[in-house]
Amino acid sequence: MPEHVRRVADPETLKALTHPLRRRIMRELDRAGTVNSSTLATRLGQNTGTLSYHLRQLERYGYIEDVPERGNHRERWWRRTNTSWETPDPTGMDPADRAVIEQVTRRKLASDARDIAGIVDNLAANWDRDHPWTTWSRGGTHLTPEEFAEFHAEYQKLLFRYGHRIDEAPPGARAMRIRFYLYPEPGEDDD
Repeated sequence: MPEHVRRVADPETLKALTHPLRRRIMRELDRAGTVNSSTLATRLGQNTGTLSYHLRQLERYGYIEDVPERGNHRERWWRRTNTSWETPDPTGMDPADRAVIEQVTRRKLASDARDIAGIVDNLAANWDRDHPWTTWSRGGTHLTPEEFAEFHAEYQKLLFRYGHRIDEAPPGARAMRIRFYLYPEPGEDDD
């Protein structure tokens, strides 16, 4: 994984994303690349003071960063950092932290389910434009714990080798959603 990529796997940092306005800010940064609080205020229907507070919280937890070359003495511009979210190990976690992990995980999975449900409708409406950019596959296998860890590490390397923020993307690049789930077969007894 590139050194500039930050992995998020602790409950306190994930808790920063439980606020709905912060999630909206993150989506807007995905779309726009860089924004300032005035731009966000207009797009999200919020006042700049409120947005400035939430931007500072997202910066505090490493989700966004200042873009010094865009700012001046009166305004700051922001962009997403290269951040990877992964499920933390709940071993030894207190119940409140586990609840945060469950809340964030359920919200992310619900969002993914909505996106996936819309794929066919989107393709039907935009077939010529989007068909060459859309694919999916399903599979299964049997893995040892060591193979599981290696498989996941290889996936992460692939993702980060091709991953670009909007401000780093080469010409002709489009925003792509990539989702990866690797989990035990439901109902299978452990040996």
